[in-house]
Order: sequence, then structure tokens, then C-alpha cells
Amino acid sequence: MDDQSKGIKVREAIVAGIFYPEDPSELGAAVHAHLAEASPPRTDAQAVLSPHAGFSYSGNLEALAWKAASGRRIDTVVIIAPRHRLDSSEVYLPESDFFETPLGSIPVDRAAIEELESCGMIFRMGDIPHFEEHSIEVQLPFMRSLFPEASLVPVLTGTPGKPVSNALACALDLVFYERMASVLFVVSTDLASSADAREAGRRSDAFLESIRVRNTDAMLVGGEGSPCGSACVATILSTMILRDASWTLLQRIDSRAARANPDEKIVHYAAGAWFPGV
Repeated sequence: MDDQSKGIKVREAIVAGIFYPEDPSELGAAVHAHLAEASPPRTDAQAVLSPHAGFSYSGNLEALAWKAASGRRIDTVVIIAPRHRLDSSEVYLPESDFFETPLGSIPVDRAAIEELESCGMIFRMGDIPHFEEHSIEVQLPFMRSLFPEASLVPVLTGTPGKPVSNALACALDLVFYERMASVLFVVSTDLASSADAREAGRRSDAFLESIRVRNTDAMLVGGEGSPCGSACVATILSTMILRDASWTLLQRIDSRAARANPDEKIVHYAAGAWFPGV
């Protein structure tokens, strides 16, 4: 949406009332409750892995992931998330100046967006992919609650192969490495899904193991039922930013208890963090 009187572009909250409460008081209470229950072992994460399902499915894990960075002073949050609707290798940056949430609008770091766009031909500037996608939006209530003064760099990926993933990693290093002390990286991804519970578990086990050993090639294979943000994880692990960081799996669950319909596919979710090496 454009604010015609000021020439400001705003990306509206499109899944409020669906994935999370639309009423600001109800949403604030839900976020507060999830954060109050979260107990990460540390709160200085350089980057976190957070699911992007609705609050009833994975809100507790989203809170756990975000709280793992809550002890830092953060000026900029870079969210790297998958675009579900299109099979392409491009990377999508927004034209919007703000991303709206029921808890208040979050400013986009336009200078960082322009720097990223200048880094290569992999980037496409446009709001339509961001209007169509929820994987960044569901993270924003936690960002707004924990880092209310921070600006946002929202990055959507299609299904990039290794060259595009590596190019995006290089761009992130070029733009953010020198100021990474005040930047938080959030990778928005669920784990694997399948109608068969054992298969969903097996694929999720394999994906988490690939994170542990930094096997980025395995993350870029893709396929039906694969983690929808696996390429995003491969990208952040290919940066110099996380070269010396250590991975911690914070918690893992699946969707069986939250399903409204027993015919729904079973999806696994995890919260994780990359902490500075000690």
C-alpha cells in the first residue's frame, strides 16, 4: 500500500488474524507469553533459525529463537526467507519503506537494500513477492517486541542453486560484515514435511545434521517435502559472518498435536541459534 500524501510505501500485514492474532492487545499478550516461557541457554546469538508457521504450530519456537539474541544491542535485523509460490533462483528485495504489524510499523533499511541490489544481477526489486509471502511477516511481532528501534532488511529467495546462494552470501558479507556487531540474521524455515510421520522425521533429522556439519550442498538439493528454507540456511552458512559461530539446536517439535485435520501433512519445526565461538 502507498501512503500517497507522503510518498511512503508500506507492506501491509497480510496474515494477521490467520497466522497470529490481529488485535494488537491479543497479539502483544501472545508474544509476551511465548517469550516468557522461552529459556535459551544464551542470549547473544549472531544468527537464529526460526520457523514460519502460525503461532498455534510454532509460536513457542519462534519466541525461543528470537530470545536467543535478546541480550544483544541490535540496530538491524536481516531476515532471509523462502518464497513459496515460485520456483526460481532470484532474490527479491522490497520497494516498501515500512513493514506493518499490528504492534506497529517497522522501518526498512533502504540504504542496506540499495547496497545489496548493487552487489549483483541476482537481485530483483519489487513488492509483489513480499505481498504474497508470509515467511518474513510471522517473524515481525517478535522483532517489534524485542528490538523496537531496529530496522529491517527483508530478503526473499526462490530456490537458488549454489552459484546464486554463494553470490547472496558474498553480498551479505560485503554489506554487513563490518557492522555485524549490531546486526542480527534470522533464517526463516520449517523443517521437512510428509504425510508419513517417519519420513518427515527422517528428512528433518538429515537436514539438522547437514546444519551441524555445515553440508551446504545437501541443503541445496531440494525436492518435495524438503525444508522450504534450506537454501536460506545454506546461504547464511556460506558467509564469513558465521565462519566462527557454533550451532545449537534449541528445540524441535512436529505439527501432530496442533493439526486441526488429521489428514494434514506432518511438518517438523526447529528453533536454533549460531552463537559466537568461545
